[in-house]
Amino acid sequence: MPNWTKFDASVIEKTHGNIFYYRNLYEGKHSEIFPRAKELIDKGEIIDNIMYGTERAKNVQTPYLVANICKLIPEIPAMLVSRSIGNIQSSLSPDDFQAENINQETDELVDEPRDEVSRIIHVQQEIINQIQKNSNLAFEHWGNILQQQVDGGLVGVPWNDELGLRLEFKARDVFYPHDNGLGVDLAYEIEIEDEEYLHVYREEVKDGDLHTRHILYMLNEQRKTEEVPEDEAKELLDMKELEKVYPGRGRPFVIYWPNEKTFMNPLGTSCLKGQDGKQDEINWTLTRNAITFERNGKPRIAVSKEIMQALEQRAMERYGDEGKIDHRDLEITTFDDQGKALEVIQIDITKIGDIQWVKDLMKLMLMETKTSEKVVDFYMDKTTTGAQSGVAKFYDLFTSLIKAEQIQSEYIYFLQQLIESALWLANNNDDAVVIEEPEIMFKSMIPISRKELIEENKMAFEGANDTPTQSLETTIRRNNPNASEEWIQEELARIQAEKSNDDSFSLLRGRQAFQQFMGNRDADGNPIQEDDE
Repeated sequence: MPNWTKFDASVIEKTHGNIFYYRNLYEGKHSEIFPRAKELIDKGEIIDNIMYGTERAKNVQTPYLVANICKLIPEIPAMLVSRSIGNIQSSLSPDDFQAENINQETDELVDEPRDEVSRIIHVQQEIINQIQKNSNLAFEHWGNILQQQVDGGLVGVPWNDELGLRLEFKARDVFYPHDNGLGVDLAYEIEIEDEEYLHVYREEVKDGDLHTRHILYMLNEQRKTEEVPEDEAKELLDMKELEKVYPGRGRPFVIYWPNEKTFMNPLGTSCLKGQDGKQDEINWTLTRNAITFERNGKPRIAVSKEIMQALEQRAMERYGDEGKIDHRDLEITTFDDQGKALEVIQIDITKIGDIQWVKDLMKLMLMETKTSEKVVDFYMDKTTTGAQSGVAKFYDLFTSLIKAEQIQSEYIYFLQQLIESALWLANNNDDAVVIEEPEIMFKSMIPISRKELIEENKMAFEGANDTPTQSLETTIRRNNPNASEEWIQEELARIQAEKSNDDSFSLLRGRQAFQQFMGNRDADGNPIQEDDE
């Protein structure tokens, strides 16, 4: 396990590499990390207004231009996957006995029975819903996937304290696995009463049980650590106990999700790895073109020597300064011996630089990171006009969708493992909670019309040869991905009620033909007389 004798940037870099470099690359802070940009800024040839402010830019006209493709590369899969994550549903059926016990307990707490609307129907689903709400999970998906792509990994931790049962997501640089694979440390730099501390949360499996411990270190100016005594640590962290044992838990609660894990990079690697050189060249080419245009793109007027002398003489007579040439003096002039007077000189700006080279570099970056060109509408002259079906969009974005589907499957597994860990924590306090990996519903990554969505689910519900491949409940959920659980259950009940046309007579005797509904009457409707014996 890590030996926390000091904590600084070198400790982070040893385990996680230069993740701060990739964050700057994503955020577009290229003038801070690319040497050529730094050199031009130092010479005063260009200016990064964001970095130095407007005061530095007064005498410099050309900005440092950034076409940040490194921003698109992680954001595209984050956009596709995050919009596809739907509701999280328990894989268990409602337990009526468990629900009745819970409702009875809550009735006793408030000294009155709860109304039908507020009564709990599915206890397990209610716990999962609380985890989602306490974690603000609906707002976390996009940021989770983006951070995992940029850093190369993401950490998930379940907590159960006074804030409720929830999931927390943390950047990769707090994660430090143990060498034996049986534990993990989470290290946070915190400030308490103007003092710098290192808070280490440790999980370690020993003899089949999971042991957790909070350790607090004080940091000095040299970033050296000194462990704080237990009693003082409890007071500073506002905790009653620093250690706890979970019998029977054979693995840590903390879950780590690596990006593109390999034997060389077991903790994953950033999706921007290897793209910095091409990004630098794109910025350099655009900025160099801007400098060339700034110096040569403005029109200039060329006059003969005699005309220039005449203009300077008039400026001297009028203003006492031959440099203050009045443009009105150019409206009437004379020709020289060759018939020349004024000539406007301006370079052809379309010949400046090589924009096609920039396009090729962008295309190469998209290709290496498995990003479809169509997803960024890179070649505007090739974009499809008019409406497109979901199938057409699918093939346009095929490469990005393949990448996104892989990320989606990993993210769903990551969430399932985290929720299972959270339910394990809840079960440790209440045996009524069932430990499970819930089902995570997902929607289409590609926006399709409402009509296409309904037709697709209708075909799945009806199936081929009257053999459905999708249940009515799943069909309702997919047709209404943003509906609440209560609305879905009510809609399901309404549909089932409308489909049922049985009455008490048919329920007793089975479905009857029309003639059988006549009861003890003949074909003419007259009562049948029974013969006396």
